[in-house]
Formats: sequence, structure tokens, C-alpha cells
Amino acid sequence: MLVYELLKSGFLSYDDIRSAYDPETEEYTEIYQWLAFPRFYGDDLDRLAEVGIPVLESDYGDWVGITSFGSHYDLYVYPSLINAIFDMDISYDDIQELGRVMP
Repeated sequence: MLVYELLKSGFLSYDDIRSAYDPETEEYTEIYQWLAFPRFYGDDLDRLAEVGIPVLESDYGDWVGITSFGSHYDLYVYPSLINAIFDMDISYDDIQELGRVMP
């Protein structure tokens, strides 16, 4: 809710959200939730934006927009973030396997 309130008040600008528009329809992508990160390093935010994940960089941290609704994070969110940042091809099954291996 913090991001929505900051956008609504004009403290943050919708223009600062990268990958907020669907390139095919040119419509605003529905963002259901924002995840806060203290700070991404290097070109990690660029990598996320390049694959169509909405990102917002601000004085209050870096924010990643979640565009899937009602799904378990392991199913869509984590694989898309990991694949974009680390240039990997990890799946939901891979994450489940890691959960079984790691204590």
C-alpha cells in the first residue's frame, strides 16, 4: 500500500515505473503487490525490467511489481526473479527440490 499511496500523492511518479506497460497492448500492467528490496546492485533492476517485470527505484528502496494474483510465490514470482537476475532457467519444480535438499 505504501507504493500506491506515494504514487497517488505524487511523491513518486508513475513515469518512474519501468516495464509498467504491456508492449503489445500499450496498456498499464496490473500490479497486485510491490515487494521492497533495500537496494539492487549493478544492472539487476535493468534485467528485471528487460523481461517485463515492473520495477521502481526510489530513495526508499527498490520495488518489484508482482503481476500475478493468487499464485504461490514459488510458482511464478521466485522463478521469474531468479531467471531474470541470474540468467538462469529455474522452474517451480527446481525450487521445490531445493526446499527438500536445504534444511
